[in-house]
Amino acid sequence: MRGITFLILTVIFSSGVAITMKVANANKLKLGQFLAINYVVCLLALLALRTWQPPSQNSIFIWSLGIFVGVMYVLSLWLFNRSISATGLALSTTLMRLSSALPTLGSLILFAEHTNPYQVLGLILAFACLPLASKEPIRFGQAGIEAWKGMLWGLLLFAVYGLTDFTFKIQAELEPLANPGSFMATIFGTALLLTFPQLFKGTRPSKQCLSWGVALGTTNVLTTYFWIRTLTHLPGSVAYPTLALGVIAITTMASQLIWREKLRPANYAFLALASVSVLLINLS
Repeated sequence: MRGITFLILTVIFSSGVAITMKVANANKLKLGQFLAINYVVCLLALLALRTWQPPSQNSIFIWSLGIFVGVMYVLSLWLFNRSISATGLALSTTLMRLSSALPTLGSLILFAEHTNPYQVLGLILAFACLPLASKEPIRFGQAGIEAWKGMLWGLLLFAVYGLTDFTFKIQAELEPLANPGSFMATIFGTALLLTFPQLFKGTRPSKQCLSWGVALGTTNVLTTYFWIRTLTHLPGSVAYPTLALGVIAITTMASQLIWREKLRPANYAFLALASVSVLLINLS
């Protein structure tokens, strides 16, 4: 029962991260300042929870991975913001969750992990349904330029988010004894170094930017905390697809009810096929 409670809380706060990003996008908050405040909150939370560890406890390899992930974290949120502008919250969030196909594929290729027919079908479906995620029908020639531009942000988000997830798999395989607190400190420290100078560019952060930046950092930290607790009580084959499908469902409803985002029939087909793909990929 505790595992289910933790999983529900993870779904709620993970959806909160996506919705907070949408709020920032809709209100045209300065993204650099917004993200910097978020990472300040994340690092303060690490200190408060006593999970901060000096990076020196890990090897140069882990430092490098941590710095890489920190850069990718910032890039992922930047691409998520651009994708929201181009295709909306529902499609962007689903593309992020569908990107679990990439670490799965990478594990099969680089680490020769065993797979089953369901996972193969899920991977094929994940890539096959991507064209349906375009806000406008995909056309060739001059008439399709805008559709391709919008689709580009979504595809970049899919690739970068998936690659970021796969980095954690690389760490788990090649240096499983790495200190997790030190690894997280390197990740969030790098992300803060990249975004912190933005706080001093132009005008001071507005009260709205400050409050929503704190909200993003808080939901980020709570998502991580409850996700770790979830995985100690429930198997990954249950937790991962439930998290993905729950976040897709909540953000899709929020996009429709709060922001009245309009979706084409093809987009609804994408949401459905992506959900099936995520479920198949996580079947063992």
